Amino acid sequence: MMAGAIALSPDKMWTSAGWLFDWTIRFVAREVDDPQVTATVEEILRENLGLFDLDLLPAGLRETVLRKLRDDLVPVAAATLPSTVPERKGVLEYLDGLSRLARELAEP
Repeated sequence: MMAGAIALSPDKMWTSAGWLFDWTIRFVAREVDDPQVTATVEEILRENLGLFDLDLLPAGLRETVLRKLRDDLVPVAAATLPSTVPERKGVLEYLDGLSRLARELAEP
């Protein structure tokens, strides 16, 4: 896969390289620990779909995913992405952009 996208809302989309998209949606599946999210992520990865549309999730589950992206994404990435990742600092900054988008949409 060349690239992937997370649709946070109809007007907010985050795109990334395929490997980072895969890493990010796997993070979501681990952190949210919900059968529907896990099944959705597994299908996206298995079928190489390249799009995770949060609006297809029930409202409460969507808010949980947004909170995880907002609060936990960057700290988990900083702790777990190998130091050998090329341009690691830039990758973390890019993930912070997704976290900021989620912050704009997540309920307090």
